[in-house]
Amino acid sequence: MWQQQRGFSLIELMIVVAIIGILAAIAVPAYQEFIARGQAGEGVTATSGSRAEVNVHLSEGGSLPDRGDSSALDDALDELEGRYFTAGGAVNGPGGVISVTFNDGVHIGQTMILTPVLNAAGTQVTTWECSGLSDRYLPTSCKP
Repeated sequence: MWQQQRGFSLIELMIVVAIIGILAAIAVPAYQEFIARGQAGEGVTATSGSRAEVNVHLSEGGSLPDRGDSSALDDALDELEGRYFTAGGAVNGPGGVISVTFNDGVHIGQTMILTPVLNAAGTQVTTWECSGLSDRYLPTSCKP
């Protein structure tokens, strides 16, 4: 009596493995870029309160704060830490520029620089421009 075998042939299994390999080759780099953008975004979101403090200093004092001009801003940035940067990794520089140096993740050892852009009258920060990292990793909210 003839009994029919059930299951997949070797060729069918090899085709499925090849298809999975092709999909993985496409998905893994896209996922890694997604992770890198998310890690860069932490620098922007973590400094949101400090960026507001820069705007307050500008409106009250008439100028952007340098390091030492605003102890509240300096202290807040010195204590600020995130998943990908430690306390002291965010620093206020000349002209209200905030620098975030990453010590973990994809951007380890790199510094993102957040620069305030003023309105025409010079009385208010209208937006922030980011630099220091590859443009493809910068959040869209602060690309120059």
